[in-house]
Amino acid sequence: MEIIGQGEVAALEILKDMFGRDFPEYYTQYKLSDMITEEYRETLSDRQLKETIDIVIFTGFQPLAIRIQDKHHASQRMATIDQIQKQILEWNGWKVIDVWYYECKELWKDKVNERSRMELEMALKESSID
Repeated sequence: MEIIGQGEVAALEILKDMFGRDFPEYYTQYKLSDMITEEYRETLSDRQLKETIDIVIFTGFQPLAIRIQDKHHASQRMATIDQIQKQILEWNGWKVIDVWYYECKELWKDKVNERSRMELEMALKESSID
């Protein structure tokens, strides 16, 4: 598993504690193009073909795409790109969960503790995942 961004190591550990370590399947830096149908894949730009999702969980039900969003995702340009990506994923049956740096300050330190667990749980609840 490849982990690139800040907060991803702790987020993955907490998610494994929440959902179980053996099942479901967890992946990091999963290619967007591998998450969608051929019909949608044909419409992706060269930039979109290179995009990855931070953490992907195959639960046996609706798959989860978890995006760990740092401050550069708050810019107008990135917000637009992220919205398009989210829409493509949702049209392909994914539940997209955004975990924002400003809501999860302890998680951003890559610490697994009670506070970072609570921050991630709140992000999941706000996305209607219990």
